[in-house]
Amino acid sequence: MPAIPRYYQAKTKLLELLGELPDNTPFPPERELSGLFGMSRTTIRKALDELVLEGKLIRRAGRQGTAVAPRQQVHRLSLDSLVQDLATRESVVVRSIGAQDVINVESVLVRGDEPIGVRSTYLRASQFPGFAELYNRDTPLRRFLADRYKIRFGELHPWCTTALATPRLAGLLDVRPATPVLSISWMAHDFRGVPIERSWVVLRGDRAHLTMHLPRADHVVRRSTA
Repeated sequence: MPAIPRYYQAKTKLLELLGELPDNTPFPPERELSGLFGMSRTTIRKALDELVLEGKLIRRAGRQGTAVAPRQQVHRLSLDSLVQDLATRESVVVRSIGAQDVINVESVLVRGDEPIGVRSTYLRASQFPGFAELYNRDTPLRRFLADRYKIRFGELHPWCTTALATPRLAGLLDVRPATPVLSISWMAHDFRGVPIERSWVVLRGDRAHLTMHLPRADHVVRRSTA
């Protein structure tokens, strides 16, 4: 079994300590943590950097050091809610891209006053004439496409990856650049198999948990071994 990296051991210990402290409590300095856990300050610093990047610790200006980040509500989302659009949103941008006249619909997904994700959808303008002028930004995109253009969507096959927030995404999500995020992408077709939309959603890893439904084991058809 490969050895567990020292910085990860340090991070585990720091997480245990962090869990015992209230929000906004000053966190012990590197020197104190190094002596407490018997690890080098370089190892402790790397673990602290990751916890800051993940939003569990915050760095204060000047020499005030780090503190426990406020523990805010984590929102549970389903794939259906991402596909159909969340009920609340901060903004929607519709723009054409390049010579092919591709429409891009972008929205910042919010819960309460906090951004938790960004959704971006690309459509072929030739399939949806007059879209920019007709689109009602208060209506979920898929509902609008179904009502206005009589689109009937078929099955969806999304895929998920982890990524680091670009400076632009970080600004939209109110996080630091390079913060870990969850990226979900899909290509949607209508019931005849014609491509309709190419979409992706980026979710803040510290504010959104994605739930998925799997069929029960007794619903799985097994090949007979007789």
